[in-house]
Amino acid sequence: MLAGVDRPALAATIPTRTRPAILLDVGASVECRPQHLLQFAVMGSVYARVGLGIETPRVGLLSIGEEETKGNELTREAHRLLKAAPLNFAGNIEARHVYSGDADVIVCDGFTGNVALKISEGLVEVVEGLLKEELSSTVTMRVGSLLTRRALRRFRRRVDYSEYGGAPLLGVAGVTIVGHGRSSAKAVRNAIAMAYRFADNRFIERVQREIAAAAVSAGACGPSEAPEGSPAQPGRRASGSGGGAPRP
Repeated sequence: MLAGVDRPALAATIPTRTRPAILLDVGASVECRPQHLLQFAVMGSVYARVGLGIETPRVGLLSIGEEETKGNELTREAHRLLKAAPLNFAGNIEARHVYSGDADVIVCDGFTGNVALKISEGLVEVVEGLLKEELSSTVTMRVGSLLTRRALRRFRRRVDYSEYGGAPLLGVAGVTIVGHGRSSAKAVRNAIAMAYRFADNRFIERVQREIAAAAVSAGACGPSEAPEGSPAQPGRRASGSGGGAPRP
């Protein structure tokens, strides 16, 4: 792990109405503490700048309401840390706004992120299937599908994971891109291109600098809980890995 990073985060690139965004963690660390979400936000912000070209990424915290008092103990304390951190924090974001473009980096624990990602994948597959059924149901619809083929192709590209290659595993001491088990040649090519871009822009060094700055801001907020490496709090246990790499 990088110095100052306690947990890795798997970062998936997702489509929105405006431009691609980053959802993390999506399965690397299924149980998290507030400072882990702060670290995820910092690493995701660097990824947004290096990988997506977003100069000042907006960070959103996935929760059940926009008010900072909404959510559970984890999200409320994480909100406090993110608000004080040197980030462009936009506040809480509800699940229904994940794809709206209101945030460029959406932060959550790995369990929540993996569930959200898998639901989205399933929904896309169902919508595509239903659309194909309807467009082939009658002669008129088949003619209509020919007229809209270009638009449908553009839509497919916007939701195609292979356009981004894979999901970076952030927080480890090296550039690591996790590909889907069904990755095509195009996805592998784009994953290699992403890894090169990370290395060329000194991604690891930039993460370490910003993690150090965020740690200073978190310390100024006061301790939120026992530091990593100390005895676990009652009822808590170390996080594990998600079951298989999700599709980015």
